[in-house]
Amino acid sequence: MALALTFSRLFSDSIGESHFGSVNLQLVTRNFAPLAESFDVSDFAAATRHGFLHAPSGWVGDLHPSPMRMWGFILSGEVEFEASDGERRRVAAGSAILLEDTTGKGHQSRFIGDVPALLAVVEV
Repeated sequence: MALALTFSRLFSDSIGESHFGSVNLQLVTRNFAPLAESFDVSDFAAATRHGFLHAPSGWVGDLHPSPMRMWGFILSGEVEFEASDGERRRVAAGSAILLEDTTGKGHQSRFIGDVPALLAVVEV
């Protein structure tokens, strides 16, 4: 049986309003690392650059579009994203979000909780 992963996605519609959706990734058991036992793997997509973001708890990024289409992987802390349509979602350490709202009004981000947020970012 194939395993599926679901993550939040933040995107802009044709009039520039940002909304949340979902992105689903299917994993299939395969021999990814020969000589090691098989395990579940998703398809691979091209990536351009990667980097890390670090900000203190309480940091707020006012309404802005994403500077690039990117995956944000929360390594520590917690981030709350608010789409321009008003919907909010929290993304905690150990999860990810696909930011695709590179045009239009964008979103607001808040680094919440008691610890600074550390994100690994991959441009796609």
